[in-house]
Amino acid sequence: MRKTVVLLFLLLSVSSGIFADVSATNIRNAFLPGLSASAVTGFKNEKIYTGFDFHYAFVQGTSEARSPSSFGGYYEGYCEIGFYKEIDSPVDDDIFFTYAAGVNLSFEKFIGGSRDFLIPYFGAKVGGIYFNTVGKGMLLEPVLGLVVINKKSININLNSGLFLNTVDLSKYIGLHTSLVVNLNL
Repeated sequence: MRKTVVLLFLLLSVSSGIFADVSATNIRNAFLPGLSASAVTGFKNEKIYTGFDFHYAFVQGTSEARSPSSFGGYYEGYCEIGFYKEIDSPVDDDIFFTYAAGVNLSFEKFIGGSRDFLIPYFGAKVGGIYFNTVGKGMLLEPVLGLVVINKKSININLNSGLFLNTVDLSKYIGLHTSLVVNLNL
């Protein structure tokens, strides 16, 4: 786990070096608390787990390409803690808890400009998971998403990922969809 966290922070530091120039059209925020409404839909077990994540972005923003040889785009480094419950089960059954750290990136070539809405991105998060009925294990989720809007005071993302875990992959593999809202307080 320590190696994955170090790797994620290295990726984040490299990405922040790529987007180092801050101009009037660039947006860079740090230490943003947020919340996401999420659902995990199982492929095999066909159960729907609804829940929420406390999402904390260490750094996120947009930047423009400075020259024909550089990239602009979107970047975010974050951690999150999630709580999920299967819809049709009793109150204390079929619950799971997640914790993860992740990076989202987008590379675009808009020379002399950038945009702060409808930016597609890709990313990944790595962490742990605990099911109250099965046990604990590792979590890995490749993510595709869309920045709905990214302003200095608010960031709204919609993303989906392939929910992979080491607890019981054949039973709990599925699609994880989230609407994430971060506020710059």
